[in-house]
Amino acid sequence: MARVAIARQQVSDAGLTPVYSPANLDGHLVENSGGRLVLHVRNHGEEELVLTIRSGYNVSGLKLEDRRVVIHGGGGQFIGPLKAEVYNQPGSSEVWIDYSVTDGVEVAALLIP
Repeated sequence: MARVAIARQQVSDAGLTPVYSPANLDGHLVENSGGRLVLHVRNHGEEELVLTIRSGYNVSGLKLEDRRVVIHGGGGQFIGPLKAEVYNQPGSSEVWIDYSVTDGVEVAALLIP
């Protein structure tokens, strides 16, 4: 299988009821033009989740370490905004997200003004 794209949802002063996507075993990709992307990740499971956001930043052959965020069972976390120059994959506007566990995990991609 391959990464599954999830759509960004525009946050506004009128409010937003976000739609969550279940975590995908092969990870997700989200478009991040402009660096205004924030993720909201909820872990309804009992296991600890390590969410990995793949860094696309390379300088002189050195790659910046991936961002890892620990979300305990029953917890949630807002992550971002994600800077395009750090998190977008080379030659694209995609952010790649991986999950250590997927059962009970869901994510929403929010585009902030």
